[in-house]
Amino acid sequence: MQAITSKDFEHVGDDTAVTVVDFWADWCGPCKMQTPVLEALDQEYGDQVKFASLDVDQNQELAQSLGIMSIPSMVVFKNGMPTEKVVGFHPKAALKKYLDEKLTEVKA
Repeated sequence: MQAITSKDFEHVGDDTAVTVVDFWADWCGPCKMQTPVLEALDQEYGDQVKFASLDVDQNQELAQSLGIMSIPSMVVFKNGMPTEKVVGFHPKAALKKYLDEKLTEVKA
């Protein structure tokens, strides 16, 4: 999973049909639980889904501009455009099911 900043953000999702950006902070317990789940999914999906993480404490303006009110939050991009937000901790099986649906939508 690639760590990004506000400077990298404008190119998020340019090279992949589905991109997930994880908004997190070091002090956030649920974020620390979500990270290994996303890293495992990153390995599983390979090039099908791109995963990135963005520290909200270091990129406050960007987080606010995207309406990130609580963390962990994941913004899903399809074909370079933010389309959905997933808030809170989610187990691997639930996120895998969700991402499989998003990939099916993109291919349709």
